[in-house]
Amino acid sequence: MTLQELINAVILKATGKATVLSQENAKWQKIRGIANYYQKAWLGEPGQYWNSRYERARQIGTISKSDEYALDDDIMEISTAKGDNVYILTNDEKKITYQLVSYDDLRNYPTGNYCAKIGQNLVFNTSFSETDPMYGGKLFAPVYTTLEDLESPNDDVLVDDPIWLVTIVAAEYIRNDIVKQNQYGNLMAEANNLMTGMIRRNRNGQVRKVRGAWKNPGGRSW
Repeated sequence: MTLQELINAVILKATGKATVLSQENAKWQKIRGIANYYQKAWLGEPGQYWNSRYERARQIGTISKSDEYALDDDIMEISTAKGDNVYILTNDEKKITYQLVSYDDLRNYPTGNYCAKIGQNLVFNTSFSETDPMYGGKLFAPVYTTLEDLESPNDDVLVDDPIWLVTIVAAEYIRNDIVKQNQYGNLMAEANNLMTGMIRRNRNGQVRKVRGAWKNPGGRSW
């Protein structure tokens, strides 16, 4: 669903009329603003890590003499789930893993393979040198990414269930409308049910897209 399609659907849901607004229309801009607000609310839903925003191995950079490596602006956080690791792939294809700790704890690990996310940087407990086997290797991390604001009509809506976004935006759109505000409660109830469904599907761990090779316990590669 694109932003324009979402706005068309919101107007239909809120008013019952199939009205197509132009980008210059004040109502179009209002709906876009509400959609961006609730898109951020979805991203920050308490206790949820959305599988659709997950990348198991994002390349962060190449190991130099530094102990600090900048994260891409779209990286929201680094996963600490079981089986997820920050790692360096050395030039001779060896994988060296690092444990992610809190930034307060990093100082307690002067030796060993430890790192922490500090702001938009991944910081290691020690700098690297040219004699380290890790030097020149590729740095990877399992990450959750954020969402950019919807701006243009053709921008894709990336929440797991766009119908949830349509419904909750329609509810907010009519909340202060004297004629239509009696539907606010019904729309919010519908949106809450759709959110419950999204959370349930997310927790079931169904993966729609596989980034890179995947191997099942039986040994078959996909």
